[in-house]
Amino acid sequence: MPAIAGLAGRYASDKVLNMGVIAAKITDPANLAEMKPFIEEHIDNFLKVKLKEKMPAVAMFVGDKTLDAMKGNLMEEIDILLPNLLQKYAGNLGEKINIQAMLTEKLNALPVADMLAQNLKREKMLFQLFGALSGLVIGILFIVFSKMM
Repeated sequence: MPAIAGLAGRYASDKVLNMGVIAAKITDPANLAEMKPFIEEHIDNFLKVKLKEKMPAVAMFVGDKTLDAMKGNLMEEIDILLPNLLQKYAGNLGEKINIQAMLTEKLNALPVADMLAQNLKREKMLFQLFGALSGLVIGILFIVFSKMM
């Protein structure tokens, strides 16, 4: 079973849960575009609400046009930063998490004998019945042939 678990772990880490593929999906421009409204809303809330709470003196001298310009500049920087940040994070995560080892360990921990016993009850019974019937037929044939000779 450990060999099968190792092969399954390697296959899953190479083909299914490959960190390179995951990183590419995370940094895909279409997926990043889906995050933009959330980020923009958060920046807008910070500039228009939290900035006034945290730095009231600065907020007094900054108007809506300045805040909008700051928001635009911040969004441009986030457009540059976010893909690189996510790529680096996914790369670091790939180094820290050994998917193959985790999957192999989990598969080795599965109670295979119990699972097979539960799921193959019918097949086991049929196999035993087939064995008994074939033994009966062989026994009858043996008796018949021995009487003939």
